Amino acid sequence: MKTLLLIDTNAFIHRAFHALPPLQGPSGEPTGALYGLMSILLKAIKDIQPEYIGAAFDRPEATFRKELFQEYKANRPKAPDELVSQIKGARELLDVLRIRWFECPTFEADDVIGTLVEAFKHQNLHIIILTGDLDALQLVKGEGVVVQTPRKGLGDIVTYDETAVEERFSVLPAQITDYKGLVGDASDNIPGVPGVGPKTAASLLQEFGSVEGIFKKMKEQHPLAKKILSHKDVALFSKKLATINTNVPITATLEELERKEPEEERIEAYLTRMGFESIKRRMGKGGVFQKKTSEADEAPMVKKEPPSHIVVVPHAAFCREHQSLLQTNKMKVAYDWKEILKESREEILPPFFDVKIAAWLLSPDKETTKAAIGRRFLKVLPREEDDESITISLFLILEENIRKEGLEYVFEEIEMPLVPVLAKMELSGIGIRVEALGELKKEADEELKILEEKIYSASGETFNINSPKQMGEVLFEKLKIRGNSKKTATGQHSTREEVLEETKEAHPVIPLLLEYRETFKVASTYIEPLIKLEEHGRIHTHFLQTGTATGRLSSEKPNMQNIPRESRWAVPLRKAFIAGEGKSFLSFDYSQLELRLLAHITKDEELTRAFEEGQDVHRLTASKVFKVPLDKVTNEMRGLGKTLNFGIIYGMGPRALSRAVGSSLKEAQIFIEEYFRNFSAIRLWQEKVKEGARTSGVVSNLNGRKRWFPVGTSHPRFLSEIERMAINMPVQSLGADIIKLAMIQTDRLFQKKRWTKEEASLLLSIHDELLFEVSDDILGEASREIRSCVEGAYPLSVPLRVDVKRGKNWGEME
Repeated sequence: MKTLLLIDTNAFIHRAFHALPPLQGPSGEPTGALYGLMSILLKAIKDIQPEYIGAAFDRPEATFRKELFQEYKANRPKAPDELVSQIKGARELLDVLRIRWFECPTFEADDVIGTLVEAFKHQNLHIIILTGDLDALQLVKGEGVVVQTPRKGLGDIVTYDETAVEERFSVLPAQITDYKGLVGDASDNIPGVPGVGPKTAASLLQEFGSVEGIFKKMKEQHPLAKKILSHKDVALFSKKLATINTNVPITATLEELERKEPEEERIEAYLTRMGFESIKRRMGKGGVFQKKTSEADEAPMVKKEPPSHIVVVPHAAFCREHQSLLQTNKMKVAYDWKEILKESREEILPPFFDVKIAAWLLSPDKETTKAAIGRRFLKVLPREEDDESITISLFLILEENIRKEGLEYVFEEIEMPLVPVLAKMELSGIGIRVEALGELKKEADEELKILEEKIYSASGETFNINSPKQMGEVLFEKLKIRGNSKKTATGQHSTREEVLEETKEAHPVIPLLLEYRETFKVASTYIEPLIKLEEHGRIHTHFLQTGTATGRLSSEKPNMQNIPRESRWAVPLRKAFIAGEGKSFLSFDYSQLELRLLAHITKDEELTRAFEEGQDVHRLTASKVFKVPLDKVTNEMRGLGKTLNFGIIYGMGPRALSRAVGSSLKEAQIFIEEYFRNFSAIRLWQEKVKEGARTSGVVSNLNGRKRWFPVGTSHPRFLSEIERMAINMPVQSLGADIIKLAMIQTDRLFQKKRWTKEEASLLLSIHDELLFEVSDDILGEASREIRSCVEGAYPLSVPLRVDVKRGKNWGEME
């Protein structure tokens, strides 16, 4: 039987971008993602040896799913420019390899692949779908159609046939869309039914067969009826969003997909132009698709016995027989210590070494899966049976490199001591009143219905409010609203929030639409996911210690940093987070942390004096820029001063400032010049940092934490982005270090005071805020002790200050 290989190009170029170093071609353009994509393609073709091959792309414009549901994939960050340029370049790469590729406006790569599967599945072919997106599992059919996907990064490929799909999800491939209709999909922002998790969904589908079957056959007496039956619309809608469209208007014949050998001269020229010398060497003079062994092919490691002073602690299936390893005086080495400590629920005796964290410190922009680390530092793909040898080899290399790069303090005094603190926080979780969330969901749903009727009445039209296309047609074509009517890449009217804000006075329907969007987003992005993630009255978020390049902590499942602070829903939503009985929340929020660090780092006299004297620094900045006395500064002037102060830290230029404050470009340029004229030490420091990034390719903070940048970039846009990240890094990363040190020191304070976890626990680290849960019996003492601890976490030339609040819930803190 012949094989047809279908590749989701976008999925793999995204993975390659995040897994590999930011390589540059000879002319300075970014090429790392293209290098990774080409390596993936060549390896897949050599391993699979397909007779036919095709590839699919997403299109940049809005998809039909986005038109149906505005919040579809709204939680995904915007792709950086250096990735966008390589996505465009991927089409040329496929042309060079003579691989037929397909794309279609408003459809995703999944839809294109689904259409090709539908076209060829009856032609006695073995079809393999190579993708990073598990949505494609709905296409699996017997042995004829299978999906291959990497577990993480670019390696460790898993093959899903019908049996494998059922083993993982407890449903058949044909039920995957029903499964997502019930559970939702956080990565695509598909809502699903509140309170329904994977086990419940699988059980329901085993009983009723499909989403439609549930609502047709489920009786009111069913134990889950109350939870399920009132959410028919959202379940069917979520299923629709998750369903791959197999009727994309594309045409293809098997002859077009027949695998062809690339033209030698063309591929030689391409590899030279892109600077892919290692691929050129690996290819040699044989055919491009001849079977060869690549440097990243899996191969057994030479077994290494651990040196006598270290012990390797297994990560997988941590069990009681390994408990004694945590208390040995030897150096304890493992990958991802946080998960081991959560599994064991035991204290660990130093010293201990985490290869994941060490690798991240040495390359903070790169992927930290074990496979990616193995490829980067050992040039192999780790195999499970080689786990101990791999871990030993990584430890020896990483320990030496940490020392060479001067990262010992950050690793040994900040990152490693933080690991057990984070493990405790994740195990503890934070109290949640799921009943309050349910009431809030009901309130939001009722408000959406009311707003929906008001919108239809004000517009004189019934339409899908979550469809940007339909909304644009109603606003700018039917109602003839004038103003800043921007167009999207497909020629549709833009209805992005900033466009609606600019024109909200033009018609009564626009404020209603903005209110509807805010309410819908709160319901679908915050309330419903929190209901699903609640476990025994608590939410257990996952803190990502290696998730950012600057060292800042982030979190997921849920992302607690995205819980609203300003909107009308912020207080009622935060009120659902509650302290335990006889306990209160204590919040310590650093005041203007990054501005204080900017004063300390740059030694700017004006800014330093302002903090030493306790002045309002935003009012001071406005006074300097507008050349008026402090008592003549208006609130509007102060607002611009605040925007300038924080914008300068992030490298804000005149164009961005003009948009932020509503000034002309010329006025914005004058504001920035006046700022730097009065705070001259800041400009001198920024220029020094930018020059260092351009010439040496590395920027450090005061503790030695580093971030690396490509050297020799000539493209103005990429150079500007590098400079912006470079001047932000020393400030933001030092702020991250201070917050982490405060977390470590408060944990030690609790141990010194012998306060149990029932008496005092650190629950959350959100931006510059630390949230504790403390027994009311020690509330006053704890407040004083913790404040002293966090304000004294790091010596600065200006005082560190925190705003302290307390309350029984997170929404009512005083």
